[in-house]
Amino acid sequence: MSLTNSQRLVTVPFIGTYTEAAAAEVDTGGAEALAITAEAGDGADWLYSATAEGRTGEVAGVEGHDLDGEPGLIYSGPVGGAVRVAVKDLDIAEGSITVPDAEDTVIAAIFLNNDVVAYADEGFLDGPVSATHEFNADTYVGGLVAGDVIRVGLITDAAAEEALDFDVAATGTLSIV
Repeated sequence: MSLTNSQRLVTVPFIGTYTEAAAAEVDTGGAEALAITAEAGDGADWLYSATAEGRTGEVAGVEGHDLDGEPGLIYSGPVGGAVRVAVKDLDIAEGSITVPDAEDTVIAAIFLNNDVVAYADEGFLDGPVSATHEFNADTYVGGLVAGDVIRVGLITDAAAEEALDFDVAATGTLSIV
C-alpha cells in the first residue's frame, strides 16, 4: 500500500473571545448560544455567523435543544476533520431582568450542531448567582463535515421562571485547534 495519495486532515485553528452581553436570556430548560468575536482563523476553515444554521437543519439535538439561527462557527474544512475545542474563563453573572432563585441552575456547554459534546468542568451552578462565576471546558470533536456548527452556550433549568438572564463578560477565549 502506498501513501502517495494520502492527505493529512488538518484544520485551520480558530481563536475568539466572548462578546459582552447584558441580559443573555435563556428559556427554562433550554439553551442559548453565546456570541463570539473572531481573533484569528475566521474565514479559513471556520466562518462565524450570528445566525448559524447547522447541517442538521431544524432538528433538535438529543437533549431537545434547537440552536439553529443562533451564533456559531460553521466548519468548511476537510471531511473527517478532528479538533480540540477549549473554553477558557467564560465569566457570567446574574442579570437584572430575572434573577435566578436558589432552585435554578445554569451550566456552560460546547455544542456540535444541536448536541452537547461537553459540559463545563465546574458542573451545574445553583442559583442565585450572586457573584461572577467562571466556566471552563475542553473536549475533542471528530468526524466533522462541511456545514457542521460548533457553539458555546448556556443551559438552564429554572424552577419558577419562564426564562433567566445572565450577563456575559468580554473575558475568556474559545480556541479550536
